[in-house]
Order: sequence, then structure tokens, then C-alpha cells
Amino acid sequence: MAFMFNLRLLSSSVKFLCCAILLALVPEAVPQTKAASKASWDSFYAEQMKLRQSGTAALERERTRSKANLCEKAGVEGGKAIVDCLVAETTITEKDYLTYVRAIGALLRLRTPDEADQKTPKRLPFDAAEEDWQKYRDQSCKSVSTQWIDVQSSISDADCRLKLTWNHMHELESLYSDLWH
Repeated sequence: MAFMFNLRLLSSSVKFLCCAILLALVPEAVPQTKAASKASWDSFYAEQMKLRQSGTAALERERTRSKANLCEKAGVEGGKAIVDCLVAETTITEKDYLTYVRAIGALLRLRTPDEADQKTPKRLPFDAAEEDWQKYRDQSCKSVSTQWIDVQSSISDADCRLKLTWNHMHELESLYSDLWH
């Protein structure tokens, strides 16, 4: 009985050895995952860094602008000059906001080289949320401006757009902080 046990043990060892030899000789027989190359990782990190830098620069510009009295000099010239100044400042802020939001969206869509075979979604819940937020901002500022007439209404609308956009950019910074490191 002991002899048979050893024979069985030997035959298992021989089977294992044969399988190991075959696997070594025919590597195509075993599916292998292809590791991403260093170049593809370097490209990924470069794109990630570029997006982060773009978003951070837009956010920092607006953080600085939100602390400044942007249209102080226009106040001397009257209501129309204030409106013109605020509209111009709102245009700059909107451009930075869009740069920041696009950087976040691109980072959310960015796939690592190991995920390269996964389909990148064209539209994310983030995109719908930002569209809804823009509608909210537009309606809120329109509503706020109805308490005024003429030039004051325009000043109120532009001021509202600046403040809500700045606040939202800070919200996004907090919500998506993990994308920056």
C-alpha cells in the first residue's frame, strides 16, 4: 500500500513537471495580460499634469479676482460704466469657469494605460450636473435682478453671475479635490 501511495505521488509530480515544461515551451498557450509600456504611462501622466495645471491656473485666477474690487474705478463714472465693467469681468470669469470645468471633465474621462481598452463615456453625470447648475445660475440671477429697475437690474444680474460662479468653482474644488493628487 505504501508503494502505491508513493507511485501516485510520483505520477502527480511527473504530471506537474510535464505541465510546467509545456508551459515554459509554449507561452502562447497561456493568455497573458500585456502590461502597459513606460511610454504610455509617461503620456498618461503628461496629459494628467497638463489638465491639472490648466484647471488650477483658471481656479487660482478666479480666486484672486474674487478678492479684488474689480469695478471700483467704474463706480466713479456711473451705473452704465459699472454694468460694462461687470459684464466684461463676467466674461473673463465665465472663460475661466469653462476652462476649470473642462479640465475636471477631461480628468474624469482620462483612462490609465491599463484601462485603455475601456470605452470612454462621451457624456458623464458631471456634464448634466454642470448644465443644470448653469440653468440654476441664470434663473437665480434673473430672479435677483427683478427687484431692481434699469441699470441697477443689470448691475445686480452681472454681480450675481460673478458671485455664483466663484462660489461654484470653490464647490467644485472641494468636490473633485481627489483629481488633483
